[in-house]
Amino acid sequence: PLMGPFGHSVTRGWPSNARPGETADHPHHKSVWIAHGDVNGVDNWSEGKDCGRQIQKDMLRCASGAVCGVLETRNDWVGNDGVKVLEDTRKFTFYAMPGALRMFDVEVEFTATEGPVKFGDTKEGGILAVRVATPIDVPRTGRIRAAEGGVDESETWGKRSAWCDYSGLDEGGNLVGIAILNHPNSNRYPTHWHVRNYGLMTANPYGLHDFAGDETVDGSQTIGKGEKLWFGYRVYVHAGDADGAHVADAFHAYINPPKVTVEV
Repeated sequence: PLMGPFGHSVTRGWPSNARPGETADHPHHKSVWIAHGDVNGVDNWSEGKDCGRQIQKDMLRCASGAVCGVLETRNDWVGNDGVKVLEDTRKFTFYAMPGALRMFDVEVEFTATEGPVKFGDTKEGGILAVRVATPIDVPRTGRIRAAEGGVDESETWGKRSAWCDYSGLDEGGNLVGIAILNHPNSNRYPTHWHVRNYGLMTANPYGLHDFAGDETVDGSQTIGKGEKLWFGYRVYVHAGDADGAHVADAFHAYINPPKVTVEV
């Protein structure tokens, strides 16, 4: 679970840690995750015998302190045959925040270690994805909001935006939300959003033919052997909705971090 400001999870527990009354669809939607549905033809988004996997190979850094904690790992993406397709280095920075706020950064750098890699055009993917807790989804109490003001799936699905927020009432009846903020240096910023009323929110820069409803559109991206792609996000868990939690201000704080000068 990803715990919210009032002690209740803002992400769905099913199927790993099911709670009473939760929806039971899309078993590959697990809390917060990194995946894509077409990497050199390998489905790393879904689950099953024909799908790929991500295998952690190295723990590069594990550190904690008064300001933040950091986890950094190296991971192989492999096909269902076990053959490596590429690798990523992912870094999670968890910040010590005051009051009801929860905040962490996610940085993912892909490297085409084995040869050219094609990230295929499919809506089935992240790069970063969240499945919100069932009480927060739109059919119950939820509301989706994008940076430009779009509301719910009809106004946000497939659209590009610097951030997207999902808010609603948690299990205790408290208004809470979770936002994904996209860093301007991130590949294909601002990302498109594969966000659904039933509770899915993913930053997907590749599903363009689905988003446009046009099979002639190709949103795929190919990198050569040794080349890299970097994606950066901030996950912002808050009390209130997007306006009450000042998510727009949080985005500006993310892209314009404070600078500290040390004089000796």
